[in-house]
Amino acid sequence: MFRGFDDVPGSLPPDEIPADIDLASIPFPHFAENALNNLLSATVSSSALWRDHLSLTGQVRTFYNGERIKEQWSHYSQQRSPTNFKATEASISRPTPDSSWVDVLFTFVTEQEGGLIGNCSGIISFLPSSSSETGWEVWMLRTILENFEGHGHPDDPSPIFSSPSSTENAKTSVLIIGAGQSGLSLAGRLGALNIPYILLEKASSIGYSWTGKYDTVRQHTIREMNNLPFDRTYKASDPTLLPAKIVAEGFQNYVKKYRINIWLDAQVEQCEQKTGGVGWEVRVRRGGEVVEVEARHMALSTGTGVSVPNPPTIENADAFQGTILDIGSFKESSRWKGKKGIVVGSATGAHDVAQDMLDNALSSITMIQRSPTPVFPVEWVVAGQEGIFNLSTPPEKADRQDGTMPLKISREVMRVAASFIDPARFDALERVGFRVDRSIVLNDWIILRGGGYYIDIGTSSLIAAGAIAVRSGDPIKRFLPHGLEFASGDVVEADIVVFATGYQKDPRKQAATVVGAEVAGEMRLPRGLDEEGELERYLLPVGKGLWLLRGAVNAARWNSRFVALQIQAEIMGKPFSDCRWGEDVKSGKL
Repeated sequence: MFRGFDDVPGSLPPDEIPADIDLASIPFPHFAENALNNLLSATVSSSALWRDHLSLTGQVRTFYNGERIKEQWSHYSQQRSPTNFKATEASISRPTPDSSWVDVLFTFVTEQEGGLIGNCSGIISFLPSSSSETGWEVWMLRTILENFEGHGHPDDPSPIFSSPSSTENAKTSVLIIGAGQSGLSLAGRLGALNIPYILLEKASSIGYSWTGKYDTVRQHTIREMNNLPFDRTYKASDPTLLPAKIVAEGFQNYVKKYRINIWLDAQVEQCEQKTGGVGWEVRVRRGGEVVEVEARHMALSTGTGVSVPNPPTIENADAFQGTILDIGSFKESSRWKGKKGIVVGSATGAHDVAQDMLDNALSSITMIQRSPTPVFPVEWVVAGQEGIFNLSTPPEKADRQDGTMPLKISREVMRVAASFIDPARFDALERVGFRVDRSIVLNDWIILRGGGYYIDIGTSSLIAAGAIAVRSGDPIKRFLPHGLEFASGDVVEADIVVFATGYQKDPRKQAATVVGAEVAGEMRLPRGLDEEGELERYLLPVGKGLWLLRGAVNAARWNSRFVALQIQAEIMGKPFSDCRWGEDVKSGKL
């Protein structure tokens, strides 16, 4: 059964923090340490949440309700013995005009598998309370594993510069397939932890995952969200929304600066799991040379969901005398100047193609909208993102604020924020026949669907003005020699038709080209939200020594640190429960 965010507990608290509160006059660090050391007797809100990234649970889990949190904290504390809680600064969070709470940062240590000491951090959040002796109760708890004591830190790249340069040794701990943002992020983290790896990229240039798309592609999230690990990848003078060329230059600089061990023009020809053990034997064609690579872990970073186009099959396509392209083969439309264009689809790629057709002076441009589309103004998106990701906040601090937040709470913040969007822009679109889905919360489609919306960087006003025509709610029937016929019987003439209809979402199809159909078919994949409001098997291996990496740059940067830590623990022979391959180990969920 499909589970959406409305089926998951969690809501924003009311705004009860006085605007003139003097945080320095209230001993929040003391309150935090006392609550963390004595959580079972602390006053914890009935609407409380606790989200953990590996520190106690060994997974990414979210618990709801004060009593349930105490029960789980007690259970995992017996296994991990969290101690040495040290709270530091307190601050106020006001993510919406009618919600607020007090955040306190803290650190602590845990006992991990095999005697490893886990250095951990967290954020504990308080609300005013009339039933607590202090006047404050615990509302939210966020905990993460930072690193294993004495074994490096995934945020500290200094070992990269003190270790010998990467060699051509074809026996390694980790083989990463694909040098997009996820592959580069994991490579950087592994280098920081001094774990040998090889990063394979089938293209002959770094950044092709961006420059290989259509010419006008750009990021639709702000520059400061899109840094790779360790430092700022881009200059403050770079555009807020980075075009592909600058993204690729950032990737290239990252590879050089952090000595990423990358093999370009490298294609997997054959891949087999080791018999009777953990590991992979991979035949790689690197240019004109064939190299046999052995690796204990393999991470697939092949652009799942954003790299293999998924155009529909339309009757009579052979009869069309013009040009048919999909979003993967379209680059730009200048050669069709003065001619008629159709773009099928109404999300980001379709808007970009339609804008390109307009910029290149096609005589007519028609967008075929197959279903209502959520539209979000770019200025609204930028304002929300800049509140966390900005030049005043170190990227790693921003990541901890954003990445540790329970998904339901982030979604509720987005839902409230969307209520302030001026509906007039949607009214203007609907007057010309573009159907806007106003009910969608952006987080729902980012997390659960991975696309299908449009961040409006300017094309919506051109649609509303009639510069780009819209046909909506009238399915395509077939191709004709000079255009498309619709179910209504109407015909739209065209010289070029571009299908910007999204990408294949099933990662097993792409994985099968690397690991084979049998292994790909057995991959343990998330099917949506679990009962805790987390993506099923989030940041866990999808097979024995097999990882699937995907997501936007900010997700790739954040997630890579936890994948690297799990790989590190397994290589040291002290694995988390989900990496104990060959053992009959349960997930640990109660």
